Amino acid sequence: MKRWWVLLGLSLILLALSGCVGGRQESWAGAVVADGVLYIADMDHVRALDAATGEELWAWMPGTRANAAATGFYARPAYDAERKLLLVATLHGQEVYALQLTDNTRAVPGVAWVYPREKGSTIPLIGPLLQALGALPEAEGAKGQYVAGGAIGGDLFVIGNGDGSVYALRLADGTLAWRFVTQERVWTTPLIVEDTVYVASMDHGVYALALADGALKWKFEGRGAFGGAPVLVDGGLWIGDFGDRVYRLDPETGAVLWTFEEGENWFWSAGTPGAGRITFADVGGNVITFSTRTPSVVWQQRVEGEIFRGQGVWSSDGKTLYLPGYQSGVIRALEAATGSILPQISVAQGARLPGDLITDGERIYVMPIMAATRVQALDAENGKLLWQYPLPE
Repeated sequence: MKRWWVLLGLSLILLALSGCVGGRQESWAGAVVADGVLYIADMDHVRALDAATGEELWAWMPGTRANAAATGFYARPAYDAERKLLLVATLHGQEVYALQLTDNTRAVPGVAWVYPREKGSTIPLIGPLLQALGALPEAEGAKGQYVAGGAIGGDLFVIGNGDGSVYALRLADGTLAWRFVTQERVWTTPLIVEDTVYVASMDHGVYALALADGALKWKFEGRGAFGGAPVLVDGGLWIGDFGDRVYRLDPETGAVLWTFEEGENWFWSAGTPGAGRITFADVGGNVITFSTRTPSVVWQQRVEGEIFRGQGVWSSDGKTLYLPGYQSGVIRALEAATGSILPQISVAQGARLPGDLITDGERIYVMPIMAATRVQALDAENGKLLWQYPLPE
């Protein structure tokens, strides 16, 4: 049984990274909401939707390639409020774009910078000549796929890549500030807290890096690979692994403060933090809520026949936990206090939900795959459908 789940998990990754199935949208889409706008990266475009109505404000795609659609987007965008930048990373093109937003929410953004830059682009006019003479190095960049989004800290944008590296780019111009190399793919979003970057890798390692220069502060090695990002809550760094364990680490030293060893399957997503609690859901349908102040299990629930791959969110009143069900293609609802299963929320016929749910406190946004519907917005209080994109024909 365990081996069957492992093979299924690997097949889910390969299926999602393949792009499309039967002509239906199959992007492992990500989204971020800011200032009343929902920004989504789905398949071949980056789109801006009105968060209240779902109206498309603009759509953008890379225009530097003969077949721009082949680049693809899976990684969640990141929003830099100070510079009004939207950071997006392509799946197959190994590029990071900084899109310059304006006060006009309907204006298609221009490209502030792209990493890696084209040869000689750092020095206008004479750059190509110096490149030809060998006075400028070849443009370098990531060699793998950008699957998870990046994080902004200070003047840097930090993102992991399938080549096993973590890249820190300067927000001012997109130049590389530093690079840290792990032993396997980095398919999780970094967590930045003050001067420290926490990042988890498929090499079984959780790394704490100095934000300024990428220097290693400490490394923790789990029993399995890490597919979900760490979460800092109540003084502990919480993370689950593919070894069926959940860890609470000391953020200063990486020492293990507490371990849950009774897991039954892979913990693929980041935990969903709440008031004094955090909830993890595994790919076998098991949902477990822990107390974060006095580490212990509050309740456990099993949702039969379900696979949980993405991070959940709480209702606006904190009484209901919503989790994206990959296998069923519906949003599973559980009572926060007891874990009792509540009525599910249907999304789209034949859909799958591999990604995270997103919320701005007023609405919950879900991005299904294998469906004509790309985004749905639900009322964060009762889960009722408010709008969907695109509108049904």
